[in-house]
Amino acid sequence: MNKKLLRIIKCVMVFFTLSTSFNSYSQEEEPAYEGLQLKINDSWKIKFSGQINAYYVNTQQKEDAENGIEKENFSSIQNGINQATIAFNPVYTMKNGGTVSGIFDLAFGITNHGVDSSAPAVTGFGYSSVDIRQAFIQVTTPKSGSFIIGKTFGGFGLDALIYDVSVLGIGANYSYDNPQNTTLAGIGYGYVFADKMTQISYTTPSFFNKTSSLTLGVYEPFATSDFYGAFGDAFGVTDNPNSLGYQGKFVFNKNYKKANVYFSSSFISQEVSDNNQDLGLNGFGIDALLKVAYEGFTLSGYYYTANGIGDAGIMFGPAITVNSEVETIKSDGYYGQITYKLPKYPITLGINYGASRVKDEIIDNSLEYSDSATRFTNSVAYAINSNLVLKSEYTIQGRHKIFAPKANVFSLGGYFLF
Repeated sequence: MNKKLLRIIKCVMVFFTLSTSFNSYSQEEEPAYEGLQLKINDSWKIKFSGQINAYYVNTQQKEDAENGIEKENFSSIQNGINQATIAFNPVYTMKNGGTVSGIFDLAFGITNHGVDSSAPAVTGFGYSSVDIRQAFIQVTTPKSGSFIIGKTFGGFGLDALIYDVSVLGIGANYSYDNPQNTTLAGIGYGYVFADKMTQISYTTPSFFNKTSSLTLGVYEPFATSDFYGAFGDAFGVTDNPNSLGYQGKFVFNKNYKKANVYFSSSFISQEVSDNNQDLGLNGFGIDALLKVAYEGFTLSGYYYTANGIGDAGIMFGPAITVNSEVETIKSDGYYGQITYKLPKYPITLGINYGASRVKDEIIDNSLEYSDSATRFTNSVAYAINSNLVLKSEYTIQGRHKIFAPKANVFSLGGYFLF
């Protein structure tokens, strides 16, 4: 398929999506939908929620002779960074107003890779993977804050993902010729993935006129994904660390007459597992996000810096050998984002530019920063109603030296929330 024909097809698809939506949408705003709830009695209720997303994705891989990459074109039908999910949430309300809830969150891929999502191809008689993404208990009290124990997302990098314009879309892609049950969005292109952690955490009651809260916790730490072979074979995995990891997060959220200001900052710290070499290495990362909404505009800015954590996943390549000595690797990243919701139509436009850089280039026996991995995403979303949204994105992504060559990524699809 030649370039000109491909551009025409993309333009027609976007125009068809928007024109169909204009004709089918009622101009009256519908109230926000809060999910399905089943009330058993005054004390018990059960909540159900989830989402399904699917996209046509066209990835134009760019030639990179220096790294042995040829120019190719790939098309696929796949989900975005989020798999389809369904959450089951029984809630018990105590007489003092506190609650005890259990959350079970399942994630379903839509490609037929079976159990192993890294299988080399989608085959007949295949089936989608299912992941118990979250399973935790939450106890909330009126005056003493809340506690969580179980498996759920950590705080470091979480808001960067939640407020990314591509959180229910594609963003940056990877594994172009063998689509996985996720994409990158901005992972490795501005922020580190906020992984699911087995943890115990405590969140304070709101303070500063009910605008702020503080969360502190411990978690089961991650083994090292040893991309650089610092503790054995390159791309091997080490044993688990012996000590727990630590995390914390501060949140400020305040509504004004026509605006909202949201700020958060989180940290993460854990031992760098080294296959029992007792090197005493530790990783630490800290981030901050500021989001300001005024009428239809929302401006967001995010930044993180880390040492011995990684740039895409937690403990993905945290250390490297330099002149026979193992050193932790520094990384940092950021993104800036603007979204605008049209006042008379249910259309939201968005742009996001992000970049990550890693200090992993050995020059004269010292570490220097290698080329940044950059991503620029344009997004158009049309809400047919509060549950069903059509979405199209176009992303120009630079090379990520571990996960993805340079490419232009076009996607068209949507998601359904319930």
